Amino acid sequence: MWAVSTVTMLVLAGLLPDFQIQSPDGSSATDTAVAAAFGAGAFGLLSAVVWPLLVRLLLLVPALVLGLLVFFLNGALLLVALRVNPAERGPRPGRPRSWWPP
Repeated sequence: MWAVSTVTMLVLAGLLPDFQIQSPDGSSATDTAVAAAFGAGAFGLLSAVVWPLLVRLLLLVPALVLGLLVFFLNGALLLVALRVNPAERGPRPGRPRSWWPP
Protein backbone atom coordinates (compact mmCIF):
# COMPACT_ATOMS: atom_id res chain seq x y z
CA MET A 1 0.00 0.00 0.00
CA TRP A 2 2.89 2.29 0.75
CA ALA A 3 4.27 1.76 -2.76
CA VAL A 4 0.90 2.60 -4.30
CA SER A 5 0.72 5.83 -2.30
CA THR A 6 4.29 6.71 -3.33
CA VAL A 7 3.55 6.13 -7.01
CA THR A 8 0.32 8.13 -6.68
CA MET A 9 2.21 11.05 -5.19
CA LEU A 10 4.80 10.90 -7.97
CA VAL A 11 2.06 10.83 -10.64
CA LEU A 12 0.28 13.75 -9.01
CA ALA A 13 3.56 15.69 -8.89
CA GLY A 14 3.93 15.11 -12.64
CA LEU A 15 0.33 16.05 -13.50
CA LEU A 16 -0.50 18.94 -11.19
CA PRO A 17 1.63 22.07 -11.48
CA ASP A 18 1.14 23.17 -7.85
CA PHE A 19 1.86 19.75 -6.35
CA GLN A 20 5.64 19.48 -6.08
CA ILE A 21 7.86 16.98 -4.33
CA GLN A 22 11.36 18.21 -3.56
CA SER A 23 14.06 16.53 -1.58
CA PRO A 24 16.31 18.56 0.67
CA ASP A 25 19.53 17.43 -1.08
CA GLY A 26 18.57 17.89 -4.71
CA SER A 27 16.12 17.00 -7.39
CA SER A 28 17.39 13.68 -8.67
CA ALA A 29 14.84 10.97 -9.41
CA THR A 30 16.00 8.82 -6.50
CA ASP A 31 15.84 11.69 -4.00
CA THR A 32 12.39 12.65 -5.25
CA ALA A 33 11.17 9.04 -4.95
CA VAL A 34 12.53 8.79 -1.39
CA ALA A 35 10.85 12.10 -0.49
CA ALA A 36 7.59 10.80 -1.98
CA ALA A 37 7.96 7.55 0.01
CA PHE A 38 8.47 9.48 3.25
CA GLY A 39 5.49 11.69 2.39
CA ALA A 40 3.34 8.64 1.70
CA GLY A 41 4.48 7.07 4.97
CA ALA A 42 3.65 10.21 6.94
CA PHE A 43 0.26 10.44 5.24
CA GLY A 44 -0.44 6.77 5.96
CA LEU A 45 0.60 7.09 9.60
CA LEU A 46 -1.57 10.16 10.13
CA SER A 47 -4.47 8.47 8.37
CA ALA A 48 -4.12 5.41 10.58
CA VAL A 49 -3.92 7.35 13.85
CA VAL A 50 -5.74 10.66 13.45
CA TRP A 51 -8.60 9.64 11.16
CA PRO A 52 -10.19 7.03 13.49
CA LEU A 53 -9.93 9.41 16.45
CA LEU A 54 -11.47 12.23 14.44
CA VAL A 55 -14.31 10.02 13.24
CA ARG A 56 -15.08 8.83 16.76
CA LEU A 57 -15.11 12.37 18.11
CA LEU A 58 -17.27 13.70 15.30
CA LEU A 59 -19.81 10.91 15.74
CA LEU A 60 -20.87 12.63 18.96
CA VAL A 61 -21.85 15.84 17.15
CA PRO A 62 -24.98 14.49 15.39
CA ALA A 63 -26.12 12.80 18.60
CA LEU A 64 -25.80 16.04 20.55
CA VAL A 65 -27.44 18.10 17.81
CA LEU A 66 -30.33 15.68 17.45
CA GLY A 67 -30.72 15.52 21.23
CA LEU A 68 -30.94 19.30 21.48
CA LEU A 69 -33.28 19.38 18.50
CA VAL A 70 -35.65 16.95 20.20
CA PHE A 71 -35.52 19.06 23.37
CA PHE A 72 -36.39 22.28 21.50
CA LEU A 73 -39.08 20.59 19.40
CA ASN A 74 -40.68 19.25 22.56
CA GLY A 75 -40.69 22.74 24.06
CA ALA A 76 -42.12 24.24 20.87
CA LEU A 77 -44.91 21.67 20.82
CA LEU A 78 -45.69 22.50 24.44
CA LEU A 79 -45.96 26.21 23.54
CA VAL A 80 -48.27 25.39 20.63
CA ALA A 81 -50.43 23.23 22.87
CA LEU A 82 -50.70 26.06 25.41
CA ARG A 83 -51.71 28.52 22.71
CA VAL A 84 -54.34 26.15 21.31
CA ASN A 85 -55.86 25.51 24.73
CA PRO A 86 -55.08 28.56 26.90
CA ALA A 87 -57.54 27.51 29.61
CA GLU A 88 -55.11 24.79 30.73
CA ARG A 89 -52.65 27.41 31.97
CA GLY A 90 -54.69 27.82 35.12
CA PRO A 91 -57.98 29.30 36.19
CA ARG A 92 -58.56 32.97 35.51
CA PRO A 93 -61.30 35.06 37.01
CA GLY A 94 -64.43 34.90 34.89
CA ARG A 95 -63.24 31.94 32.76
CA PRO A 96 -64.03 28.30 33.25
CA ARG A 97 -61.18 25.98 34.12
CA SER A 98 -61.61 24.00 30.93
CA TRP A 99 -64.19 23.48 28.21
CA TRP A 100 -63.91 19.69 28.64
CA PRO A 101 -66.60 18.25 30.95
CA PRO A 102 -65.28 16.92 34.27
